[in-house]
Amino acid sequence: MRQIQVQKIKLSPCLCVSVVIFAFTFQLLTFNCFSAGPGTTGATFLKLGVGSRPVAMGEAFVAAADDINALYWNPSGLSLAEGKQVIFTHTEWFQAIRYEYLAYCQQAFGGTIGAGITYLYITDIERRDIAGGLLGTTVPANDLAIAISYARALSERLNLGGTAKIINQQLDDKSALGIVADLGLQYKLNKEGLVAGLALQNMGYEAPFITEANILPMNLRIGIANKSADSKLTLAADLNYSILDSIWAIGAGIEYWVHPVLAIRAGYKYNNAINNTLGALSGLTCGVGFKIGIIDIDYAMVPYGDLGYTHRVSVAAKF
Repeated sequence: MRQIQVQKIKLSPCLCVSVVIFAFTFQLLTFNCFSAGPGTTGATFLKLGVGSRPVAMGEAFVAAADDINALYWNPSGLSLAEGKQVIFTHTEWFQAIRYEYLAYCQQAFGGTIGAGITYLYITDIERRDIAGGLLGTTVPANDLAIAISYARALSERLNLGGTAKIINQQLDDKSALGIVADLGLQYKLNKEGLVAGLALQNMGYEAPFITEANILPMNLRIGIANKSADSKLTLAADLNYSILDSIWAIGAGIEYWVHPVLAIRAGYKYNNAINNTLGALSGLTCGVGFKIGIIDIDYAMVPYGDLGYTHRVSVAAKF
């Protein structure tokens, strides 16, 4: 009897990177033709960056992501997260807007798995009748996203990851349910710590509140980061493009550990839809980080011109 030999084909990391980049480019070209301009997408809470560390660095984190924060910024970075990690972030936004973020990750199934919950809520929205009179009650308004991620290192240089999210938005007695996906990769360009990153976020669909569905804020992030050999200094830069809103932003940031227990962070993010209105200083970001045993405490502050300041506090544990 004739034997048939099956030859195994090995895919090189470069080929994998090329395939993923081609897929991302195809998605970008496909959806860009439906661009409707700034302010036309729904589920805007998906655009709000989570984690004090990335925000303090000018939101330039797609290539620098190497911890639990990667679950939002670039899921492929979860493959660099050491051990088990959990994080909780509280954000004080404008007026009565606040949002909370809780996430966890650990090694499993040949890679790293993670899960996160984002909850944004607005209090003190007064309920009024048609004539504008107060009814003495408030209107519930909140947004929820539940995410599950998986990341894996395909080689010493290439990391890939993906995230699936279920989102739900509620305004008074109306709600809208949706499903969203993120894809990301990181590629180490040399042995010295230079990394390139790419992530395509918020691909999916959301049901209508009543009759008309909102398009989701699909987003493309491309960046580069470099970490020193002693891991004290990290420099990063990102280009961020909101595809369907036609809004772009450029961010750059720095993190420096001045002491094993203290880090200082700063950055700048220019957004063509925000900085032109609120002024150049609205793009500044800054923050500090404290390491106490297995606990990390991070703080970030971002000014928004006449709107005031936003504050984020994160508490993370690595064990």
